[in-house]
Amino acid sequence: MKKLLIFGLFLTAIWACEDDFSLNTDFNAPTDLYSPESVNIDLSSGEMIELSWTGGGAEDGSTVIYQVLFDEEGGDFSAPLDTLLSDLGAKAQLSLTHTQLNTLARRSGIVPESTGKLIWTVLTSKGGVVQKSDMVKEISITRPEGIDNFPEQLFLYGNATENDGNGGLPFRKAEDGVFVIYTEVPVSGEVFFTSATSGDSFTYYAGSDGKLAEGTGGFGVDANADPYRITVDFNSLSVRTEVISDVRAIWGATYDVIGSLEYIGNGVFQAENCDIVFIDQSRPETNPPSWLGWTEERYYFIANVDGNDLCWGRNDGISPERPTGGEPLSFYEIGEFAWSQWDHLWKMSGDLDYTSATITIDTNIEGIMAHQFSDIVPLN
Repeated sequence: MKKLLIFGLFLTAIWACEDDFSLNTDFNAPTDLYSPESVNIDLSSGEMIELSWTGGGAEDGSTVIYQVLFDEEGGDFSAPLDTLLSDLGAKAQLSLTHTQLNTLARRSGIVPESTGKLIWTVLTSKGGVVQKSDMVKEISITRPEGIDNFPEQLFLYGNATENDGNGGLPFRKAEDGVFVIYTEVPVSGEVFFTSATSGDSFTYYAGSDGKLAEGTGGFGVDANADPYRITVDFNSLSVRTEVISDVRAIWGATYDVIGSLEYIGNGVFQAENCDIVFIDQSRPETNPPSWLGWTEERYYFIANVDGNDLCWGRNDGISPERPTGGEPLSFYEIGEFAWSQWDHLWKMSGDLDYTSATITIDTNIEGIMAHQFSDIVPLN
């Protein structure tokens, strides 16, 4: 009888907990939307354009997620131009740059140097339940001069290219309207950009102010012992050059250099004959930290970009386990971040321990920037 009583109390406690921790998905969609009546796009402006709303939120005061839908004038948001999370995902506002708003206007069919309208509304969600606001807000947008025939590919030409202007060097498409190339500039001169290497193509250039334009012209670049990263952004009509130097693979635990990568041309950095020995207390030659109680094989890259050391590391945080072989190239894709010791690390394959290898970064391989290990031989 005593056991039955205890069991009954146990079940009662469970039911009570279920009541206490049941998910309350009651919330309201925004009832009032606020944004500027009109915006004159200025691609050089650092001012943010704020969209905000009131009247929404969870009835129990907990967090809801907001998304902003954009559509062209007369649209019904069934196929929105874009869907963007609000600031921090939960704030009742969205801050947009002039470049972002210009991109939305372009997608809606508003051509450069003209005025048109966009509409927006808000989705609210909690616990898988989604509500769309009944309210719709309109913004009149005036676009500046610009380029709307965005190319799907881009090539570098000119008398200052690393191949002496003999054929176009391909850019990597980083995102819609943004193209990136890593390349050497052996002599001072001019470069320009085309949408194709043969047949019908569009030609683009930038003046001394770095402003991108369509037509015939040149963008002046100075010779440098180190390669440049050239970024052509059709969204902001800008061309940016940055010097890339001192690229090295390092151990995350000790900062010791595994290999210093030199630029060898065609967007490739490489270090040959890199001795790879995982860090361990039983291997004093690996300089193990006193706190280390396991074998440590995590690594990333550091690159100096215009005088600042930045992390070239794993896009999605930290590799949770050693690769075993057969991973897709995307596993080794490189992103650029502010450096933090324990972020954006990869783990090395166990087969690399006690080997000599070539480490290669290809900045444009299958449409991504990635690294690989090759010429792997055991250390004597």
